[in-house]
Amino acid sequence: MARSDVRWGRDLTSPQVARVWSARVFLGLTVTWLATLVAVPFAMAHEVGGRPATALSAGSYLVGGLICHQRPTRSFRLWGVQMPVCARCAGLYGGAALGAVVVGAWPSGHRRAGRIRRDSSRGLLGGERVPALRWVVVGAAVPTGVSVVMETLGIVEGSAVIRAVGAIPLGVAVTWVVSLVIRGELA
Repeated sequence: MARSDVRWGRDLTSPQVARVWSARVFLGLTVTWLATLVAVPFAMAHEVGGRPATALSAGSYLVGGLICHQRPTRSFRLWGVQMPVCARCAGLYGGAALGAVVVGAWPSGHRRAGRIRRDSSRGLLGGERVPALRWVVVGAAVPTGVSVVMETLGIVEGSAVIRAVGAIPLGVAVTWVVSLVIRGELA
């Protein structure tokens, strides 16, 4: 018999407890990464923290360089120091942190309809919820796509704020879907 844990009036088995903790770790890592993106320019501008702050700064710019172009003209400058990622990536991570916090506060759906199962004969998912989730993510990507197309065609000269704000919905939507997978509500 699997070990169970009673929390908030429900009985959780070991796999469910693992999913809950995985979701909490995901929330913590997402919020920590966003906080790091803001804290590093602050620490560099104010020369706070000595060697540990320098190591954290170097590490965050290194990781940022692996996942982002880091163009100075497309990046926010906080306290006069360029962020480790561009404005669009900052918006994605801001949206991801917002999405992780909202999803973390939202009750798990295990008491509702249950899991959405994969059906190999019908593509990714056999339920009605998955196509809706796909459209949510596609819809959330529209502001980012529109800004990219308009900048590429020269219709508008994009600003860092437009890039960041356009990316926030995509960050929220993707984080929501990832959290559903982590929590076992989307197989």
